[in-house]
Amino acid sequence: MYGFAQKTKGALLLCAMALSLSFCASQEKPKAISYVAENKVPRKIAVLPPIYLAPKNQDATIAITSGSEEEKFVNDLVRGVIQNQLAGKGYSIQPLDLVDRKLRSKGDAKAWIKMTPTELCSLLSVDGLIYPEILAATMLQAVAYDEYSLEVRLKMFNKEGEDLGTWTESASKRKIAIPTSPIGALATIAEAALDEPAKKHMRLVIYDLGWKIAQVLPDSPYEKALPEILSVDSNIDKGVFAAGEKIEVDLNAEDGLTCTFDIGDFKKNIPMSPVSSGLYKGIYVIRKGDNASNLPLAIHLIKPNGVERTWLETGGAVTIDAIAPPAPLETRTKATREGIRIVWARPETGDLDAFTIERSDSPVGDFAALNSTKDLSYLDAEVSQGKTYYYRVLSVDRIGNRSSPSEVKKSTVPFFDEVKLSDRPKGPLVPGYYSVTGESVVEEGEVLKIAPGTRFRFQPGAKLLTKGVLLAQGSEKDSIIFEGTGWQGISVAAKGRVEISNSDFKGCSPCIELGEGRLDAQSIYLRGDGGSGLIAGEGGQFLLKGASVEGFEKGIIINDARGKIEESTITKNGYGLEFTAGELELNNNNIFGNSEQDMISHQKIVIGNNFLGTDTVKDLKIQGDILVTSLLDSPYPHGRKVVLIDKADITPEKIEAVFQEKKTKGIEAFTLRKFGDAHQFLADALSMKEDKDVYLYLAYTEMILGEEAKSEKTLDRGIKAFPYEVRLYEVYAKSLATRGKKAEAILLLEKAMKMNPDNKSLGIMKDSLLPSPSPKENKVQAPKEAVTPPGKTVPDSSKDAVNFSDLKAAGIDAFKKRDLKKAEGLLNKALSLDQDKEAYLYLAYTQMNLGNEEELEKTLKSGIAAFPDEARLYHIYAKYLSSKGEVEKALALVDQGLKANPDDKNLKMMKDYLKQ
Repeated sequence: MYGFAQKTKGALLLCAMALSLSFCASQEKPKAISYVAENKVPRKIAVLPPIYLAPKNQDATIAITSGSEEEKFVNDLVRGVIQNQLAGKGYSIQPLDLVDRKLRSKGDAKAWIKMTPTELCSLLSVDGLIYPEILAATMLQAVAYDEYSLEVRLKMFNKEGEDLGTWTESASKRKIAIPTSPIGALATIAEAALDEPAKKHMRLVIYDLGWKIAQVLPDSPYEKALPEILSVDSNIDKGVFAAGEKIEVDLNAEDGLTCTFDIGDFKKNIPMSPVSSGLYKGIYVIRKGDNASNLPLAIHLIKPNGVERTWLETGGAVTIDAIAPPAPLETRTKATREGIRIVWARPETGDLDAFTIERSDSPVGDFAALNSTKDLSYLDAEVSQGKTYYYRVLSVDRIGNRSSPSEVKKSTVPFFDEVKLSDRPKGPLVPGYYSVTGESVVEEGEVLKIAPGTRFRFQPGAKLLTKGVLLAQGSEKDSIIFEGTGWQGISVAAKGRVEISNSDFKGCSPCIELGEGRLDAQSIYLRGDGGSGLIAGEGGQFLLKGASVEGFEKGIIINDARGKIEESTITKNGYGLEFTAGELELNNNNIFGNSEQDMISHQKIVIGNNFLGTDTVKDLKIQGDILVTSLLDSPYPHGRKVVLIDKADITPEKIEAVFQEKKTKGIEAFTLRKFGDAHQFLADALSMKEDKDVYLYLAYTEMILGEEAKSEKTLDRGIKAFPYEVRLYEVYAKSLATRGKKAEAILLLEKAMKMNPDNKSLGIMKDSLLPSPSPKENKVQAPKEAVTPPGKTVPDSSKDAVNFSDLKAAGIDAFKKRDLKKAEGLLNKALSLDQDKEAYLYLAYTQMNLGNEEELEKTLKSGIAAFPDEARLYHIYAKYLSSKGEVEKALALVDQGLKANPDDKNLKMMKDYLKQ
């Protein structure tokens, strides 16, 4: 403590003295160069380790301490700078590490001091020696005063032991800041904290001293003049460099040089650009993944004549650690009234210093840093109710490397005060409390997404109608609550879809009503006071899993819908489950304890693996044509299966075999024109498994039986099950068009074209249904532009086209505009130049619309001759022949087409149809 106090007093004394001085050190007059006879100057020289002549009473001074880290830094740097300057003056230099190894070979580290210059020159294989002596050295960095000073004496000897000269030089750098107020004192402290490292200041002082010495040392007469260096400034004293940081080198030397620098063997020939006359700057930006340790920094200077000089930065080394630390784990967020709290876990590895929290208003794009903390959580209080934020967290190691971001977490601040639900809600709904009055409708094409923890309070008579998509997905911890008194639940309209989970319904009747839409409900809780819990109506499709239904007059009603009920409990109702029509699978359910009946069925149904309150058939509370194959002897999931009817033969393989048998019999009955049998077999097959061919044959059967409404319903179901099956769209569109519903047929084909954009027959079929424009429209309205490939233009059909592509494009354009005569002429011209499937198809449809039967047949025959593998040409020709009553010719043509296209399902279907 005494030594520190003395140094502090010394520093303050210097501060007081310095107030009367200029801030800039005065310049000494340049010293004369000592004369040394040319024949005495050594060719190869060694710089010996410096000797620090420490003050006798160090505690009373501010000088560096003998044996300290500062002494080693100064000694190494002085020695290296002197060596660099000697090299610049043309001397051949013995490498320092070789000098040190040979000196250590004498045993004692200081033994060389007692050796004569002649003995040392012999040991080191050199012609001369430099003995550096550090007479004084100060490295003081304080709040109000910085002092960096150095005084060095050099002695030069040759191998004969002659003393060639002694030179003494000094250099210093001072910075004084005496605060005159408390604010000034704080500013001074802040500036000191942000200052450059002390080693860098001392390095600049030693470089200054080295340059001064170079001016008085004799030049070597043996080498060419090397590039002159005035000063070198780098930031290698920073310590360890992290990703994104820069290694910077500034050089002051003679003009016209080519300069580069190396970082050991890690990076070489990093360019240094001239910034002004004699000043050069080089920068290397640390990249992620860079890693190097204790590498030297070497600067290369090359004159235009090729003479090169290398400057080695001594007294320091470059260490790079740009290896990113591991990212934080298990990031979570939770919104409260106070804000959003972000929580994460510390990675098991990595020398971490802090964590940076970033936020954005979108899941991608720029994230802004909120704060850094050493804790494992952070509260973002600057948030607004009803707004969504995205967060990620990064680890930062002690060097400053940042990890990759953690997984982005979304958090929405709920409405903590009740707000009214919109009449037309859509999009993600902010969690919170909502009141519902009247009817709120999710429109067709819209999606309403409800987050966990949201609560709805319905007024009497209120309901939520879904024509679009409703996604209400709660969680085990935060369920979604739908409650009220006398409200009318959630209604799923035709084309609507509801996916709901972990949700509670209270005080509603019905709580869920399914029309011709789709319902997927899991882990829902329906509680009522009379009325009905769930009604699934005609055309509806549903899955009910893990539900609980109680307190209703009728718990669940299935009326001509199709679906499954699994792992659900239906109890404490008047009637548990009523099944009137449709398709229903019941598995692993608990249906018991209902006051009137546990289950009623109005059509035959087979059920198994459910708990129905008893394991004795005579005690079952069921009514109707219900075949119970097995029961659970106690509630699921703990009940054991009690087999009542052996169903070992009902395996998936045997079910598939039965399905194939019914399908085959149905198609055979259709071919034999036994349409009643065909309908029965095909309907049975479809009840077992959805199949494209079964849908098609069943639809054709219903058309023949005059049941167009049923046929359209079958086709609609088929399209929902197989949205990419072109034949279903084509048959449905033909059916609609035949019944005069061309607008609906066109809409259906447009939907099919979105699903099957590469199918050209759909586009041709749609174009054939488009109405011809009236003469008035032709005069007044400008025709729509045809869609053409990029870089191409559709030629005006009123002008002469000169090549096949233009003629074809113009013909198709005229067809789409319903200018059929012009289309026929252009397409005929196109086909006179080249053969093309699409041109034949458009020409055939054009002539079909014109009623030009003779030309139509010629076109189709020519097309088939040119493209015998094109099934669509056979299909159009057969359809045309059958419309004229020439069924035999049509069948022969279809057979011809099937020889070329044996797997074409459209031709197979047409053949079966023609055999009627």
